[in-house]
Amino acid sequence: MSVGRHQQPDPLHRIGPFALPRTATRVRELVRADLLPDERATADAAVMTAWLSPAQRARYAPSLRAVDDPDAFVERLADERRVVLMEGADPVPGELEDAARAEREARQSPLRVLEGVLLVGALACFVGIVLLSMRADVQGLTSTPEGVPELAAALVSTVAASAVIGAVATRRRDRAMLSWAVNRPGQLGRGIPLRSGLQVQSAGPSLARSLGAASLFALGILAAVAGAAVLLITLMLRSEQDYTTLGLALLVGGVVAFLLSVLLFRWYARRLERIVRRARAVQWFGPDPDSLEGPSVEREESPPAVRTGSMEPDSTRTTPARTTGAVTANEDASEEPMDWRDELRER
Repeated sequence: MSVGRHQQPDPLHRIGPFALPRTATRVRELVRADLLPDERATADAAVMTAWLSPAQRARYAPSLRAVDDPDAFVERLADERRVVLMEGADPVPGELEDAARAEREARQSPLRVLEGVLLVGALACFVGIVLLSMRADVQGLTSTPEGVPELAAALVSTVAASAVIGAVATRRRDRAMLSWAVNRPGQLGRGIPLRSGLQVQSAGPSLARSLGAASLFALGILAAVAGAAVLLITLMLRSEQDYTTLGLALLVGGVVAFLLSVLLFRWYARRLERIVRRARAVQWFGPDPDSLEGPSVEREESPPAVRTGSMEPDSTRTTPARTTGAVTANEDASEEPMDWRDELRER
């Protein structure tokens, strides 16, 4: 059900670079937001304008008759998007074929292969660390097994390198598809037909993002607890060996690591919201790129769902209007069928 304009938050206040981070629940609400066409067109135009590079905006500005006028660019792009949202997009010959060809050319296959090789190397380092640790336990060694620090450093380096390469590949692919769109007048208003959406993160960035904040959080908690324990034991025993400096270092380091993990989690939530807004801004209104049959045809062929009255408490009644939810000729067409709970209350 549509929500009135007075109940919808202003979409522009969430687009600025200083917007507050949102949680995953807020992101899901944003995805399900039932914005009016005017509101969504304005939000999509602002997000798309901020996403495009200056050169891409300069190439698309002549089609909007907004050369050297950023405000006019946003307003006319919003008008272009609003027409598509309200009236639909007319079919353009060869649009799907051109988009598929541009998407194949923007795959960034060499970078993806290099990212996969680095991830395989990271997996080999992890397996090596596990095997060396198990062997050390069998032999009863108390020190760090030989080769584990080197493998740990190699593991962190390969994961970080794969994350950087994956992020670069994703960014280059997105820029290539946006460049394809700005070279076609009206394409930004229509959206970009894609088989694989923009900003899709590969395994490298996803792994680094998941392990980075979680590792900092765990290390911060452990270091803070260990530091507090060392300080407490030192104060209680009052031995000749003073571990106060070590305890303070662990405590302060743990608190700093914990705060950094919280900031990372908030940054991830903010970045996720930006990805959702950009995905809405480039949403394409037309048939599925994998099939030339549009969703509107499927809706016309499928019959409307009819309620069967399975929640009816009294099975002896045979009135069709009360069983199926249909409106008979003797009833007013504007009257809705009565719910079974209302009928029970009337009895």
